[in-house]
Parts: sequence; C-alpha cells; structure tokens
Amino acid sequence: MSQLQLNKISKDIINHAEETLVPEKGLPKVVDDYFIQRLKQDEMQHAEIDARLYDGLRNMVKAEVVPLYEQYRHETARFRERRQKRKIWQYVLGTLGVCELLEAVLTHGRSILPPVLIPTAILYSFIGFIIYSAAQYSDDLHLSRARKRLEKSIEGLELKVQTDIDYDQRRQLLDTDILRAEALEILSHYERPRDFWRDYRKAREADPGVPAEVRALNLPAFERFLKFHVTGQYSPVARQNRFDRLFIEAHELFVSRDREHYVLNHLKNPTSTSP
Repeated sequence: MSQLQLNKISKDIINHAEETLVPEKGLPKVVDDYFIQRLKQDEMQHAEIDARLYDGLRNMVKAEVVPLYEQYRHETARFRERRQKRKIWQYVLGTLGVCELLEAVLTHGRSILPPVLIPTAILYSFIGFIIYSAAQYSDDLHLSRARKRLEKSIEGLELKVQTDIDYDQRRQLLDTDILRAEALEILSHYERPRDFWRDYRKAREADPGVPAEVRALNLPAFERFLKFHVTGQYSPVARQNRFDRLFIEAHELFVSRDREHYVLNHLKNPTSTSP
C-alpha cells in the first residue's frame, strides 16, 4: 500500500498517455483503466486492501493531475509539433544551397569548381547539421523545463495527499480504538447476545439526539456510548456510522467469546440474536 504514491501513479499514467498518443478526451478513461488494473494487481498480492484509498487517488488524479497535464500539453504543443516535423536533410541541403549560392555570386562562379566545391559542400553540410541540432536542443530545453514544472506541481500534490492520508489513517485508527473500547464496555453488561441485540435495536431505532431521549430509553449499558450523540459532536450520518461500527465490533467480540457456537446460533435464530 505504501507504494501507491500519487507521484509514481501520475508518471505512469502520463507516460502511457504519451506512448499511446491518447487524446485529451481519453485521459479520464486512461486514469480509470489504470486504477482498475492496479486494484486487481494489488488484490492478488495483498490479503486486504483499502479500496477507498484507490478511489480517492483516482478522483485526485482526475481533478488535479489531468488538468495539469492538459495545461502542459497546450504549452508544449508548438514545440513538440515543430520538433517532430523538423527534418535534418532540410537543414543540411538548405544550408548547403544557400551558402553555395551566395559564395558563387561573390566569387563569380569560381566556387563551383570541383576543387573548391567539394570541401565547402562538406563544411556547409556540417554547418547545416549544427543548426539542426541547435534547433532541436532549443525545443528539447523548452520541453524539459515544462516537464519539470509539471513534475514539481505533482510533487506538491503528493505532499498534500500524503498529509491527508496520514491524518485520515490516524483519525480512523484512534476512532476505531475508542469505539472498540466502548463496545467492550457495553458488552460487559450482557451475558447473552440476544439481550444485547434487543437493546441495540431499541437504541438504534430511537437514535436519541437529546439527553431526555437517552434517559427515556432506560438503557444503562448504552448511556456512555450515547452521550456523544447528544452533545452535538456527531451529525445524524456520523451517529449511524457509529451504530454500524458498533454492530460490527459486537459481532467480532461475540465471536471471540464463543467461536464454536455464536455464528451457528446467529444463523439459526437471526431474529433473536441481532437487530
């Protein structure tokens, strides 16, 4: 997972787009295809992956990297087209023709004599090659500078993405640890799973938002868990997410308590052991 870096991903996608001459309208599809293929490869190599990270990076590439690359294409189109159309023979023959013509005029035709023509033709051809190389180098320099600006911009995005990922992972880790502790505290009040699931259903269906509603439920085991729901700390969606995660944590804890019977009992009597 640590190898899933925006900088490397962007370079792979850009290199593929340039090698296959993908039009600008086809760039989003290239991004989608890359992440689908990458997700398949990583699923075969790793037992568990977080698909949300792939989807987040895919959206980031589409929203941030693709516009940068399109801008790079527009800025360098003139140089790339000119470089591609430039032919060495045009420079060699053009320089040779112009120089020989001028020399012939200045020398009143004496320069076209074989003893003079051959060495001067070689010299002028070499000058034409130098002019061609200088023109190519000038365009290459413009392209290289534009590419470095693009890569520097992507590196800036990489730092931002990595900071966001580290923050989200840390927050998710801390929230998970806290909720697991809450689940352990709640389940310590119950000997039988069916009793917990009865009260869980009652609490979830009520979804109390004020202290009076919590007191009306009369569920002492859930009071500390629901305390955060009535302080305005969590939105309705966030409260449902906490209930969902408590649902998962409870199943895992019940399984760890009774690996031999809990799952089978749950499947035999789902209505009595879960909400």
